Amino acid sequence: MPLRLTPLEILLARLNILPLPLLDAPLAQGISKALVTACELGIFDTLDKQALPLKALAEKLECHPQGLQLLLNLLISAGYLRYRAGLYSNTRIARRWLTSGSAANVAPYVIHSPDIVAIWDHLPEVIRTNQQAMRMPYEEDVSSPEAYRLLARHYAGLAALAMALGGEVVYRVPLPPGASRLLDVGGSHAAYSVLFCRKYAELQATILDIQPGIEAGQRTAAQVQMQERLSFVCGDIVRDDFHKQFPESFDLALYFHIAHLLPAELNQQILHKVALSLKPGGVLAFVDQITDRTYGLRLSSLMVQLMHLTMTTVGGTCYQFSTVRSWLEQAGMEQVRSHRLLTPGAVLITARKKG
Repeated sequence: MPLRLTPLEILLARLNILPLPLLDAPLAQGISKALVTACELGIFDTLDKQALPLKALAEKLECHPQGLQLLLNLLISAGYLRYRAGLYSNTRIARRWLTSGSAANVAPYVIHSPDIVAIWDHLPEVIRTNQQAMRMPYEEDVSSPEAYRLLARHYAGLAALAMALGGEVVYRVPLPPGASRLLDVGGSHAAYSVLFCRKYAELQATILDIQPGIEAGQRTAAQVQMQERLSFVCGDIVRDDFHKQFPESFDLALYFHIAHLLPAELNQQILHKVALSLKPGGVLAFVDQITDRTYGLRLSSLMVQLMHLTMTTVGGTCYQFSTVRSWLEQAGMEQVRSHRLLTPGAVLITARKKG
């Protein structure tokens, strides 16, 4: 994807004549590596300015023309580039999803993807033992340059993904009347807070996270020139009684993509503190992969199951809707609802504080 089979290839696949496993390995990995390389080189951003012949593109990218042509030809076959009248140009998919001028740019997440692939190197061990095999990047010592770069790629990728796909979540979350204070729990890159503040001019957001996450969020705030509406509080959401830190309660709290990182008892404890941070009638919005909310969609099911396996590798897991609902209800929340999203595998859950 966006690789498209010809009618003949589709027929051969349906007749089980085409060796489809070879599309997953090694073809998919080869296309993935080519795409990462293209993003790192800046091919799509360069062609976003204008279509170029091979020689001019190679000069701009400081690449050997023949070596670059091998990559360009692969990207054409994969559906990311076109070649017409001696000029290379982006396809509409590349323009929307892989150029920095697009609001839906996910190129930073593509560049981060090899770090995710590295997690899967531990799959045989995890499958044999069902035990955690490694730690998440923010659990590592970031004093080394390589660890710092890994964490920076991690946060930049997550921020890009949130900015590209988070608009639907913002649209679906019901804000209480007169809402003005948002708490983004573990919000690190602050992209979701940015999207909410863009939609609601009266909203001020507080992002609570550990120091590396705060630094990533501050970079986001500077990039979108929203420093005056985003504030940052350094803290440990697991260990700290953060609900006692704030002089005023919040109208809305976000708990996005945190649950899969933590065991059930810690999620329950954190969500209790989140609920205590809300005003009566305040809204808690929860986003994650929910194992029994794939709605019969193959892509959603694939994304959730792959996330479940990946999170087990790093000590996390994915949960059912009934589990999340019980956490929220025990924390004093009511009107717990799940909302189907277009983003494959992701589910929005909203709840309102009693009172």
